[in-house]
Amino acid sequence: MEELEDHTIQEEKTLWKKTLILLVILVLCVFAGNLVLALLALAGGLSLDSGLDIFSAVSDPGMKPYIKTGIGLNHLILFTGSSLLFVYWLKGVNWRKYFSIHPVDSSLLMSFILLMVCAYPIIGASAMVFEGVEWANQMDESSIEALMSMLEMDGIPDLLVNLVIVALLPAIGEELLFRGIIQKELVNRLANPHVAIFLASAIFSGIHLQIQGFLPKLFIGLILGYAYYWTKSLWYPMILHFINNGMQTLLLFLAGDQLEAMEDEAIQPEKLYLIIGVVFSCFLCYLIVGNIRRQIAEKHNENV
Repeated sequence: MEELEDHTIQEEKTLWKKTLILLVILVLCVFAGNLVLALLALAGGLSLDSGLDIFSAVSDPGMKPYIKTGIGLNHLILFTGSSLLFVYWLKGVNWRKYFSIHPVDSSLLMSFILLMVCAYPIIGASAMVFEGVEWANQMDESSIEALMSMLEMDGIPDLLVNLVIVALLPAIGEELLFRGIIQKELVNRLANPHVAIFLASAIFSGIHLQIQGFLPKLFIGLILGYAYYWTKSLWYPMILHFINNGMQTLLLFLAGDQLEAMEDEAIQPEKLYLIIGVVFSCFLCYLIVGNIRRQIAEKHNENV
């Protein structure tokens, strides 16, 4: 009994130590990433007198390449860099084994993609929860404007750059950190893995600092989290993350200059139709999740 208690105390100490080390690494990487971004912005011509308003400066065609490069490197340092540094600090741990980098089954991947697509009505409806809250709109407005300025695209080269910055780098870095480390450590420490997945998804959503976007990103995080938990491979959430962000970037590119007009003409669905859509979406997701679990069980039985 005493040995069990000592083991539990030791695990708690290890968890707190890992949490502290991860936070220290994140703070250092935030500083390093922002420093690189600021230096590139200054190299692009941003004046110190402007107060380094980097995200407003991205609308300047001459500065956009510097700002976008800085944003990409900032993200790479913050998420990918901090994750790899954390695993390096663990010492003796093979990073591929720690993050569970295993081959992908194409049919299982297609099932997860279908799940994500069928969940979009739920995700879209969740964004309306804070739609009428004025303070939430004001808080999100500046960050959305900055993001839209960065995502302005004049051709295929801009599209490819945005796919790297908005889809590829987040798919790798954010999944390494939020699913590969945070969710993994929480699942290993908490008795209920569903609580661990929810907490990791909430942290993932909260880090984006958007009130209206919190619930949609939470649902996306849950899909990515369960994809990692069920398959034991980080490739699945990485690919799903890339597809989700990549589709949104591609739609913005295809909409082009007509985006504002489309937003003005957009018709809000009636409440009844919205409820029917969400219920139907839930039903489809339930069926797909059942199929995914069966596929995983069959693969497990084949390997036994």
